Amino acid sequence: MFKTKLLASILLAVAVLFAQIGMAAAAPAAQDTTLITGTIQSITTETDANGVTTVLVTLVDAQGATQTVRLSEETAAGFMVGQTVNIDPTTVIPDTTEEQEPVHPISAILAAFFFPDDESMASVIDSYHNGDNEEGVFGFGVIAQALWMSMSLTEDGSADADLAGEILIAKQNHDFSAFFPEGTENIPTNWGQFKKAVSEKKNNLGVIVSGQADPDDTMNTSAEKDHGNGKNKDKGNGKGKDKNKNKP
Repeated sequence: MFKTKLLASILLAVAVLFAQIGMAAAAPAAQDTTLITGTIQSITTETDANGVTTVLVTLVDAQGATQTVRLSEETAAGFMVGQTVNIDPTTVIPDTTEEQEPVHPISAILAAFFFPDDESMASVIDSYHNGDNEEGVFGFGVIAQALWMSMSLTEDGSADADLAGEILIAKQNHDFSAFFPEGTENIPTNWGQFKKAVSEKKNNLGVIVSGQADPDDTMNTSAEKDHGNGKNKDKGNGKGKDKNKNKP
C-alpha cells in the first residue's frame, strides 16, 4: 500500500511539473521595454504605396553605436537633430520585408548567367517554365537556347527576356517570319532550322549549369549578317517582362 501511494505521488508530481513546463513554453515572450536612448543624427520621412508616412530616426548611443528606428509622425513630432531622446520600444514600427516565393534553382542559375544585375529575371524565366504567361510551358533547355539566341538578335549583344519570350512563341507556333525582313527567302520553318540560321555556336543549358559557359561568348547570326535583323530592338541586359511571378 505504501509503495502504491508513493508511486502515485511521484506520478502526480511529474504531471504537475510537465504542466508547468508546458504553460511556460506556451506563454508568449515578453516584449523588451528597455528605452532606446541616443542622440538624433538624422530624421527622414518615407511614404509607402498606400500613402502612409513614417519617420526614420537615426540615433547614436553613449557607446557610439548607431541605430535607426521607424516611428509614426505622431511619435516623432518635435524631434530634432542633436536632441537626446528616450524612445519607448513599443512605439517602434517594424520594417516589413516583402517575401518572395522561391523559384526553380535552374531559373535562378539562368538569371544569374544572362542577367547578373537583375535578380527579378529569375521569376520571368520561371514563368516561361511554369506556363504562367501566354507563351506556354517550355523546358529549361529550350529557354536557355532562346535566351542565347536573343543575344544574337539584340544590337548590343545582351540577353533580352522579352525577345526570348517571342522566340519561344515562334517555336510554339512554328512561325519564325517575324525575325526576318519581309521578302526574305528560305525562312526557317522549324526550330532546328531557326537555330542554325541564328546561331553559329552550339551552346546549351549544360555548359551554363556546369559553369563552363562564357556569358560574353555571344552567337553571331547569319540571319542578321545576310538578311538583316527584323528585331533590332534597343534592349539591354536585364530587361524583361514585369511579371513578378515567382513560382516554385
